[in-house]
Amino acid sequence: MSGQARPKIGLPPLPRLNEDTRFYIDFEWWEQSGLDLKAYLSSRLPISGDVPLDLEADLIDVVDMKTGEVRRVDGFQYVLQTSIKSMPVDRIQQAALVDAVFYILLGNANQPMSARELGERVQRSADVILKTFGGRNIFQGIRPVPED
Repeated sequence: MSGQARPKIGLPPLPRLNEDTRFYIDFEWWEQSGLDLKAYLSSRLPISGDVPLDLEADLIDVVDMKTGEVRRVDGFQYVLQTSIKSMPVDRIQQAALVDAVFYILLGNANQPMSARELGERVQRSADVILKTFGGRNIFQGIRPVPED
């Protein structure tokens, strides 16, 4: 054996997270994973069979009721948002943590939410949210919002 020290190969350090750290679904992760998001959601979402998941319209105009801004969104995404928003709260809270947070973010149009907000919605502590989604493993594309 030689007396030379072995090079240390490490991953970049994880950012410091706290209860105010915001999370979102990174749809690029889904694209890079090779998984089909629509197929995954169609098979996993606890929504009734009368919800059309095979929309012909690619884009739908949606009006933001707070700002009056009109945005074009994917028709499938719109159906998901409205379906999830109408789900009973206890149904989301009874889902596995990763699924529950995924549903909450989808229902919120993937607008970033803090660990505290997510924890309140799924009836778990912000610490559990941070430990689950703040590490190196990425679950369903849920990541902390990158710092500027």
